Amino acid sequence: MRAVRLIALLSMLVLVAGAGTGLSAPAQEIVFTSNQFTPVEEQEWARNTLLARFTQETGIGVRFITEAEGPYVDRLIAEARAGRGTIDVTGTLHGIFPVFLAANALRDMAPTLTQLDARPDRSFFRDFVAAARMENTTAFVPWMQATYLIVAHKDAMRYFPSGRNPNAMTYDDLLQWGENIRGETGQRRVGFPVGPRGLYGRFLHGYIYPSFTGAQVRRFKSPEAVEMWRYLRRLWGVTHPSSFTYEFMSEPLLRGEVLVAWDHVARILPALRQRPTDFVVLPSPAGPKGRSFISVVVGLAIPRTAPNPELGARLIEFLTRPSTQVLTLQGVGFFPVSPEAGATVPAGALKVMADGVGAQSGARDARTALLPVGLGARTGEFVPLYVNTFTRIAVRGEDIQRVLNEEGAKLEELYRATNAPCTPPDPPQRPCKPD
Repeated sequence: MRAVRLIALLSMLVLVAGAGTGLSAPAQEIVFTSNQFTPVEEQEWARNTLLARFTQETGIGVRFITEAEGPYVDRLIAEARAGRGTIDVTGTLHGIFPVFLAANALRDMAPTLTQLDARPDRSFFRDFVAAARMENTTAFVPWMQATYLIVAHKDAMRYFPSGRNPNAMTYDDLLQWGENIRGETGQRRVGFPVGPRGLYGRFLHGYIYPSFTGAQVRRFKSPEAVEMWRYLRRLWGVTHPSSFTYEFMSEPLLRGEVLVAWDHVARILPALRQRPTDFVVLPSPAGPKGRSFISVVVGLAIPRTAPNPELGARLIEFLTRPSTQVLTLQGVGFFPVSPEAGATVPAGALKVMADGVGAQSGARDARTALLPVGLGARTGEFVPLYVNTFTRIAVRGEDIQRVLNEEGAKLEELYRATNAPCTPPDPPQRPCKPD
């Protein structure tokens, strides 16, 4: 009896303590899975800052499960096959959604996206809305993005071509800029991350190729591609020779070795954090076929077997608010997917970068290039094909058309063997076939 009374007393004390501190379990709870925010510090931020605000506002608890891509995908597909689920919302990269669609695992997100896009406080960059359209359905609502940009020392702007707009830069402008710098300083001061761990291959397949040919893969051997490679030889002539060693462009920017650099936002951001008033951030250049840029788009969706789809839609509404997008930028460095959010970022390094990201994503001639999907275990062969093509043509000076024919044959075999589809801005085709 004493034990029973003791347990009763302890239970009462717990209830009293909870009442005294205002703590109580949420009346409802939903499950949110993702393969993003997997580092421990990002998990803690997501649970204790981002999702805690949603719970405080709505009274809806969120059980956040983040894990590596394999277990993450397996979990959702297993629930779809079982016909019963626990997951209410899921968030992942654009390239994962075709896997979920093939398993018939997702609801059509068109009604949710339409409702959100109609709100007066937010809209979504049009290319991201287009990217969400897959196989005659809307696979996701845009959530976050990462991309690549040009950063330049403010002092370098005096060399920019006279009468031209840096925020509407063309590839001809970039080349002239580099030639002006070389003529005035006697040095090649444009920089690219061509080192072993650099991301120059992304510039080749996602930026300059689609800007000149309209496609990443389909027009690999085309006459437009030949002209592009002729241009790239000239651009390489004003590029810093140490670019072969550069992996993160923030370092040569801070040292002043290069005046103009292109790289991933995360790899340039340290320079802006250290000296936010010394640099300008500019959209990537436009070519004859538009201003192509890679966006690593992350989207949100509701599984077909979600037990609480209405509550899941409320979480998606919260995560796509401009204020929440800004909070996400400040917390984990993913950039907004709506112009309204970018306009409210506080002054500082992130504001400078966010303005550049927004100007690129919202450009009238924007052409979003997405990372290749469907290559499976052979994904690692894709980028090296473009880098090898660059080395042979721009560095070694080999015949352009012969190199394109040879490397294009390898690219065609890769897509034929995997039956992988083309990804934007390429026209739809499976398997994707270089012309």
